[in-house]
Amino acid sequence: MLHELVGSWKVIGCQLNTKWLPDSIFREFRYKFTPDDHFLLDWSELTYPQFLGGFPKSATGKVIINIDAAPQQIDFIPDEGPFSGKALLGIFELDHDILKANFAFPGNPRPTEFTASDGQVYEIWQRVG
Repeated sequence: MLHELVGSWKVIGCQLNTKWLPDSIFREFRYKFTPDDHFLLDWSELTYPQFLGGFPKSATGKVIINIDAAPQQIDFIPDEGPFSGKALLGIFELDHDILKANFAFPGNPRPTEFTASDGQVYEIWQRVG
């Protein structure tokens, strides 16, 4: 795991399929990146439809980072749920305590921009610990 990503993160912005979501949907979503290349959902509503609420739809999963790509790449591979074992291909940008990441749902190509097109979810996270 990229050392700078290890820790707890809170979602402060979320765009899904080109539309910005109201903060009432995601304001309590918390993620944690561990030193051993995993993510944990500290809190997220996983019962929403598959495209809402903890978009990996899994409480745990693997994270793959590629800092040699431009933009840098981050992939989530959930351990459970409808996307279990499938990669959500993403890109990311880290600016101090703000992390921007755009992910494609499985079956869609990796995003190339920091804005969500159809089949993508763009999230902005703030470090909280």
